[in-house]
Amino acid sequence: MPLLAVVDDLIFRSKIEAAARQAGVEVDIFAAVPAHAKPWTIAMVDLHLSSGDSIEAIRTLRALLPSAAIVAYGSHVETELFEKAQEAGSTHVLARSAFVQRLPWILNGFSATD
Repeated sequence: MPLLAVVDDLIFRSKIEAAARQAGVEVDIFAAVPAHAKPWTIAMVDLHLSSGDSIEAIRTLRALLPSAAIVAYGSHVETELFEKAQEAGSTHVLARSAFVQRLPWILNGFSATD
């Protein structure tokens, strides 16, 4: 089952693509929440989307994918943004460095309770 990544930063897009290739996992990557939903079980959201709509993206994904794990990631100094992401429905909120470190774990289908 493919995973979803909502990211418009080219560096993080490349990191996700490379890790997914190495793990043999399919990841659908979009710069914004797609209009069509697949049965994604895990969605990753960059909290620093250039559109500035990351919290709304999380709310939309939570409505479209009520049982999916949503992993939001961003700058470690953005504690207020982290709180908003959790309130919007993220199951995990990580600093960028932790996200990169845990990317193989995420791509291998951790459960929302991990």
